[in-house]
Amino acid sequence: MKYTEHQKNEKSFRSLTGFSHEHFMSLLPIFEQAHNEYLTHYDMNGNYRNGQRSFTIYKNSPLPTIAERLFFILVYLKNNPLQEYHAACFNMDQKHCNSFIHVLHRILEQCLHNADVMPAETQKEFGKLLKEQTSEATLPILLHDGTEREIPRPVDWDQQQENYSGKKKKHTLKNAVIITSCCLILFVSPSVCGKMHDKKIADTMYSFPYACRLYQDTGYQGYRPEGVLIFQPMKKPRGRELTQEEKDYNKNISSFRVRVEHVIGSVKRMRIVKDECRLRANNFVQRIFRTCAAMHNFKIKIKPWVYEN
Repeated sequence: MKYTEHQKNEKSFRSLTGFSHEHFMSLLPIFEQAHNEYLTHYDMNGNYRNGQRSFTIYKNSPLPTIAERLFFILVYLKNNPLQEYHAACFNMDQKHCNSFIHVLHRILEQCLHNADVMPAETQKEFGKLLKEQTSEATLPILLHDGTEREIPRPVDWDQQQENYSGKKKKHTLKNAVIITSCCLILFVSPSVCGKMHDKKIADTMYSFPYACRLYQDTGYQGYRPEGVLIFQPMKKPRGRELTQEEKDYNKNISSFRVRVEHVIGSVKRMRIVKDECRLRANNFVQRIFRTCAAMHNFKIKIKPWVYEN
């Protein structure tokens, strides 16, 4: 499989990488800069070089160009194949495939940082991004929700119990995401065990240092941080039905809140965060959701989504 064989077939290219060729070409120069900078200081195993040197790709490399290397890592993240299969597709052995996956993922992370699309992971970073969204005229509109993704069943019994999600009937990790009304992801929480409730993640892992309007689902019942105007569907009271006005209110909120579901779906087009992720080294499973969220942000910044009011 070669980048040059698929670059002119837009449908095939998007299916393989999750990117249009236009988005790919926009990302390529940023990736090239991060690639050359990283491999000037580190080798392919992630070990620090004693002396700096300009990096060149060997002629006999199975990935002889920067474009081929970006194509390689995007295809892996989009399709989540077995490494043996992915290695065969790119004419290399599994050992080298594994090395390329880990080093190119680190380079892709740095590339997305350089492109200023990486969502916040800490409260301090989130506060800085939220301040940029805040203006004197109007309160920023935010939406938040949690999402789960499957992982292999842990060997340790205690970890099995901790990571088992009764909702999904699988062993999972969970992340909370906070987005803007324009579907840009501002915050991705650290990965936690799948059984942790969305509200507990919100209570313990993030807060809103500036006033805003926040849309949420009924899973966050009782979550009302100070200074935040909450919009949440009304639950049906016990023993009676909702009035027509209450149903219309719920419908209006849900039709707006669906944007966060669309964003999570966009991130999970990368099957590495939809299907079971088998990589364990270098904290890969915990880091990968944030990387895929940043790739969503990159596409949104180039071509924003438009919703009818």
